[in-house]
Amino acid sequence: MEPITLCGAVIVAFGLWVELEPLFMKVARAISNSTIMTAISPATTVQKPLYVKYLT
Repeated sequence: MEPITLCGAVIVAFGLWVELEPLFMKVARAISNSTIMTAISPATTVQKPLYVKYLT
């Protein structure tokens, strides 16, 4: 691929990302908040640190 074509493709991809990012984030948020995803993923609990006694 020629460098000028590659640069143009990168510019177009970046422009599309900037324009469509809110839509992507809205879709991702809707998927992550759906009842199916919340049922699949286990409830997150705060993990307590495990203190280990070191042998000296």
